[in-house]
Amino acid sequence: MRPKLNRLFIFISLLLFPLSSQTFDKSGRYFFEGDGSVRLVNAKTGDGGTFKYHSADDQYNLQTLDRINEVFGLKTAPDEFIAPRLIALLDYLQDKLKGGTIRIVSGYRSPNYNNNLRKKGRLAARTSLHIEGMAADIEMDGVDGKKLWEFVRSLDCCGAGYYHGKGIHVDVGPSRFWDETSTKVEQDLGARNKLILLRTNFDYYQPGERIYMTLGRITDYPVGIRPKVILVTPAGKEVAALPLDLEGKGLKKSDCVPIPDRSWARSIEFDLPEKIDSREKIQVRMEFCEKPFPEMPDRIESNPVSIEIP
Repeated sequence: MRPKLNRLFIFISLLLFPLSSQTFDKSGRYFFEGDGSVRLVNAKTGDGGTFKYHSADDQYNLQTLDRINEVFGLKTAPDEFIAPRLIALLDYLQDKLKGGTIRIVSGYRSPNYNNNLRKKGRLAARTSLHIEGMAADIEMDGVDGKKLWEFVRSLDCCGAGYYHGKGIHVDVGPSRFWDETSTKVEQDLGARNKLILLRTNFDYYQPGERIYMTLGRITDYPVGIRPKVILVTPAGKEVAALPLDLEGKGLKKSDCVPIPDRSWARSIEFDLPEKIDSREKIQVRMEFCEKPFPEMPDRIESNPVSIEIP
């Protein structure tokens, strides 16, 4: 039995969560998000426009997000989606830099398309976040490529690559930066699950909310995860150990839960406790109990999240 969430997985969470988050004094659910309106155009097809994907009352427009998916090249990939976290970041960059239209030079890449780029000698990593819907090569009207790259670097939040042209690569993976002389793509650093990562659907939560997570940059399946995740502070202090919700997923309940393929890796979830003792950012720690390679890490931590305690 395979999960049926896929593309709807993140959209359903965007629809449901705002119902319990009206007290958020934020522009959205991400640390880096603009005014909720972003102008995007596909550089190859010209498809695009101004998209108001997020409103002042904390609602995300699912139809608009779906249209943005199309601009990123997802018209023929119904089981995939562009991470709203990436859309929010592009909105933030456009607003802060007072830039014009953001041109999507390269958006979503299927695994097959990405592999073909690698065979042609292009700068495409095996574990490219384009495959995960978490990356884009962009140009921003009115903003120099180097200035854009340096600004993303200053945020210390994301990935930024600059190849001395009009645009940059930007992603919502770990904080890092590179240019054409330091990309290290040829070293295949992500092989054998060495760069596996964990991303939550939002940055801001309230106690009792459900967190949806995606495991990305997996090169080889299956992997096995512990049935509980641990919330930890940046200093490593454990805040809570919480069970994953495996109900209805057809996964065997055991001390080692198998993740057989990409679909399962993109539909991991758990509930925050109603009461939680943490007023600083925390991370979700996941431990692996089945590793196809010894180089794969024993555990990983997610991006930082903030629990907004009333």
